[in-house]
Amino acid sequence: MTPPLTPPPVGAVGVIGAGAVGQSVAMLLAAGGWCESVRIVSRTGLSARALVTDLEDMCQVTASSVRAVHVTDAGQLASCEAVVVCPRGDFTNTTRTDIRMAGLNANAPVIADLARKLDQYQGLVVMVTNPVDVLTRLFAEVSGCPHVYGVGSNTDTARYRLALARLLDVPPQAVVGHVIGEHGDQAVVCASATRVGDLPVPVPLRHVRDELSDRPRRINAGLGRTRCGPAGAVIAALRAGLGLDDAVTELCVNHEGRWRGIPLRFTAGTPTVCLPRLDAAEARQLIAADAKLRDAYEPLARLYLPAHPRQKEKTAVPQTAVRIATATQAATVTSNSPVVTDWALRYFGPWWNATSTAPDTNAAVITDVNAGRVTEIAQRVADHPHEKTVYANSNMLFDQDDDGTVAASQPDEKLVYRAEPGGPLRIYGCEDIPVALATARLTREVVRGQLLADGWSILHASAVVRDGQTVLTLGDKGAGKTTTALLLARAGWQLLANDRVFIRREDDRLRVLPWPSAAAIGLGLVDALDWYETVRERLLGGEQLHPTQHQKVTGALHSGNCTPLWNESGKELKPQFFPDQLHSWLGLTLATEGHAARILFPEITPGTKPALLDEDRSVGAGDFFTAGTEDRYPDVFGLLPADLPSTQPLLELLGELPRNALTLGHDVKANTDFLAQVTGPTT
Repeated sequence: MTPPLTPPPVGAVGVIGAGAVGQSVAMLLAAGGWCESVRIVSRTGLSARALVTDLEDMCQVTASSVRAVHVTDAGQLASCEAVVVCPRGDFTNTTRTDIRMAGLNANAPVIADLARKLDQYQGLVVMVTNPVDVLTRLFAEVSGCPHVYGVGSNTDTARYRLALARLLDVPPQAVVGHVIGEHGDQAVVCASATRVGDLPVPVPLRHVRDELSDRPRRINAGLGRTRCGPAGAVIAALRAGLGLDDAVTELCVNHEGRWRGIPLRFTAGTPTVCLPRLDAAEARQLIAADAKLRDAYEPLARLYLPAHPRQKEKTAVPQTAVRIATATQAATVTSNSPVVTDWALRYFGPWWNATSTAPDTNAAVITDVNAGRVTEIAQRVADHPHEKTVYANSNMLFDQDDDGTVAASQPDEKLVYRAEPGGPLRIYGCEDIPVALATARLTREVVRGQLLADGWSILHASAVVRDGQTVLTLGDKGAGKTTTALLLARAGWQLLANDRVFIRREDDRLRVLPWPSAAAIGLGLVDALDWYETVRERLLGGEQLHPTQHQKVTGALHSGNCTPLWNESGKELKPQFFPDQLHSWLGLTLATEGHAARILFPEITPGTKPALLDEDRSVGAGDFFTAGTEDRYPDVFGLLPADLPSTQPLLELLGELPRNALTLGHDVKANTDFLAQVTGPTT
């Protein structure tokens, strides 16, 4: 079996601005494959949406797993691990000298506004917008972000090494030298410390300075604006700052109270200043560059910073909560991210009862987007003896203290968990959406445990309901459980579940509840049921399916390909629908409960006509999920009762229901007419 692909080491990276540099940065991120997603925001939104669409095409062609996502506001990037800032204000640059400084008045209010939206952001910020050294400082001091770097001096350094290498006829990688200070007319070429093969070399400074000025002009004359060089500098800064590469790169930082470009040596993401030795002339040039940048910044400080700055008080993040209930059981989720609670409402609402409620410190599940807690708990689990398992298709490490407290980590997802006996289950992550996914899964497990303790069992079946009467469809994987349920749902039944149901005996009847989950429907079936074009149009219009959907499926839908897709291990890759999309996209009506009235045992046989089979099939103990047969959600946190209810009373009543074994072909109308005839009256 082919081992699963290793997830990328970085979660989301935000890109603000979809102009020349923003486009190039986003393309390099998508092609690089080392982040999970690229979130793009632009001033009007039009260019960001267009760029996302273009990147989706590229990712499909190159088989990149990186997701391109359009967001509407820079504040939504707060959960990203890094943010690239490269917007441009509206102005026409007509100056011929000090070109980069000419954009100061137009770009400063844009950057100040973005800094406020990312107030106290704790991730990595890479500033591109010119004048980059001044605006890097403005962003850092307005936002309070601790990790803000400006690119510019690294691009200058690359150009310097190229120019000198060509003059000396040596490979550029043989040149060791730096350009520091301002990314502009007062850049300082560190000629005295430049080496080629560890040997000092004469540097024709006039020629070098002319080349540093002329090179961007040549690019602008042909392309309108520089893009690839600055984008490459951004990628190098990101990889160094995020700990992916140990490298030396020239970036603008606060060095001894002066914001200027200097070489930084990054080791595991931690920078150390490695300023080269300067001769007297270079030292004077650096002092002049510092003065120029300081003078340019002072009017901005008066305009955008308070006259008497004070340390910002930490304010509590507003919390939201959702109460999720079914039958007589309920659980409350409280989170510091509205994305998490909105997700829970969407995920559980169509099948269970999910309503917004007041935040509760005694909630069953408490979640936070908190990178610090992720690092803390993940390190604790790694440092102690621990066990390993696979939870929801992702590796999990976990250990249990003497008092019963369970701590767990999913490094690939950047998620951690902590569950104390009798206390809430706490979930921490670095991004909203992975936390929302984990919260939905584990809240369902909390309610599952309550239902099992109350006498419910889980049956591997799809289900549809009409007038309260439920048709259950059973069979192995690929037998046609989902196909049968969807055909009947299209014909007027209500869809209760497409894979699992909760079931309990109540007097002489069997009550059935749904198992809330995303619905996986194969591309071929989506096409056969005349849903393909509807789904494709919605995706092309900017809507999205469930994020667990494989990128290849998204690409197929965008390109108009409805041929079934398979992964390396032979599992079919299917579109993944949110529960509410079954109604809003596919036109199906959902049910919240029913009573079992008939059982079907289908099998799909291509080329045959639908017919009843002369087989006496019945439900067996193997059709129920137990701790031993649960393959996706092992009970790591002790949420399920130790003793499951006996299935024998259920089997007795299920054995009394009308049941049919049948074969279906690929003719949708013939299958639907046949199923309508078989199900007929259910009482």
